[in-house]
Amino acid sequence: MSKKSNILMIYPTFPPTYWGLQYVTPLLGKKASMPPLGLLTIAALTPHDYPIRLIDLNCDPLNDEDIAWADMVCFSAMLPQKSSLFEVAKRCRTAGKLIVFGGPYPTMSPEECAQYADVLILNEGEITWPDFIGDWEDGTYKSIYTSTEKPDITKTPVPRFDLLKINDYITIPLQYSRGCPYLCEFCDIIVMFGRRPRTKSPEQMLNELEAVYKTGYRGTIFIVDDNFIGNKRDAKQLLTKLVDWNIAHDSPFTYGTEATVDLADQSELLDLMLKANFIWVFLGIETPVAESLKETLKIQNLKGSLVDKVEAIQRAGLQVFGGFIVGFDHDPEDIFDRQVSYIDEVAISHAMIGPIVALPGTPLFTRMENAGRLIKAAVGDEDRTVASGYTNIVTKIPMKQLLEGQIRMLQAIYTPESYFSRQLRALTRLPHPKGLINRLRRIIWLFTHTRITLGRPDPTSLTASLRQILASYAKIPIEFFFVSLKFAVRLLRKCPDQVPYLPWSVLMGYHFYRFTNEHAVPGLNLLLREAALSKSTILEPSHDLLGEELITIERSS
Repeated sequence: MSKKSNILMIYPTFPPTYWGLQYVTPLLGKKASMPPLGLLTIAALTPHDYPIRLIDLNCDPLNDEDIAWADMVCFSAMLPQKSSLFEVAKRCRTAGKLIVFGGPYPTMSPEECAQYADVLILNEGEITWPDFIGDWEDGTYKSIYTSTEKPDITKTPVPRFDLLKINDYITIPLQYSRGCPYLCEFCDIIVMFGRRPRTKSPEQMLNELEAVYKTGYRGTIFIVDDNFIGNKRDAKQLLTKLVDWNIAHDSPFTYGTEATVDLADQSELLDLMLKANFIWVFLGIETPVAESLKETLKIQNLKGSLVDKVEAIQRAGLQVFGGFIVGFDHDPEDIFDRQVSYIDEVAISHAMIGPIVALPGTPLFTRMENAGRLIKAAVGDEDRTVASGYTNIVTKIPMKQLLEGQIRMLQAIYTPESYFSRQLRALTRLPHPKGLINRLRRIIWLFTHTRITLGRPDPTSLTASLRQILASYAKIPIEFFFVSLKFAVRLLRKCPDQVPYLPWSVLMGYHFYRFTNEHAVPGLNLLLREAALSKSTILEPSHDLLGEELITIERSS
């Protein structure tokens, strides 16, 4: 094929989630939380003479002109984007375009995706995408491209950040490593990426940061590794060079990432992360119940006190966010109260809560399928995805009790009083510099980065932004304002050096409050009504499930 084809890359819409920050983005003059790093990487792997357009449906609509321009349309998607993926793919296929699917969801569920796509690009794109492009040019492409080989990601090119409208996004993602050395039964990470963490070189990461820097973006970089410290030696080497890069560039970014709780035992790593301007970390805590952690083989969470681990990371200087799961076979009847008590005790303000879900391809999926415990009908619209509070397995906790428990948990932790109480204690635990000069330096640094993160108003859209802000705030009960005001006063009294965190704390509380009451709880109530119609939601266990032979995998978050 002599003429280089026009490639249209589309990122499907995400339904509202706690992570999505859909209630925060309009207040900051943004359109989405993060851009599609996978598609940006695929674009970088494409020969430079191919014209490429990128449409993020979370930011902009898809126009007929864009479809008409394209020779092929490529999608990357996760499970919660399923409905949007299929709907838009149908539209493009009707227009006669070649449809290509890739990303985590098609890789783990190729059978579901095959009827909507002409080509499936599975596994890691560094191998399968170039193979497809070569065959496409020869006119001999196949319907499925897959590989068991794990690519050397030190050869992965810098993502095509130039394709973005960079100011549409709150946070910019980068990936440093793939894979994780631990063993968690419910996680799909080593199914996709393996148990041996592979890392990029420090120079490679600095080149990616340089590319982001040149776009003019200033704010938070989210290193999206599922376990940033999976290879601790390499992580230290990167952080050491990142400290110098930040200084040379006048510290344009702050950083956040995901890790395992054993970060608390790594004083050198913690110190380097703080020197490199890391300000938060997401931990896969899952549950305070030891028997449930043993069940899912999350062994890294069984060494020492989970309360002490979180507090150690907080006192070192990182804000801790956490992921929590209910519905394990060994969860006691009071699991929901115990989760709420733990979250409150460790002062985790950003707590992501969901039921145990058997993702396709995981050992948990295989075990549940063999035991006859998979709910086949659970694969459907957004009301039955990982993001909705629905599970696709028959849990020992009756479905009605599982759904009611999640509602109680969310309503308990995301009242304004509960959220701001935890956030105040979390900020109080952060270290406070000694001496007036050092405290002033910290305040100035935090204020600078808070202003950067919150973004600069766009003079061309101030009127529209103001309308969005007023419409959003009009839905908040007055008590939210009073509680947030009390939080501000208490923060000023207890730890004035953390006051720069105030705007972001209030914005996140606003998002959590509205999402809980307008999406999460109503969605769970809908599922609760459906569960009331079902008579197959209670499992009578007949044997010790831990006695089964398990194939296990790892996930840190």
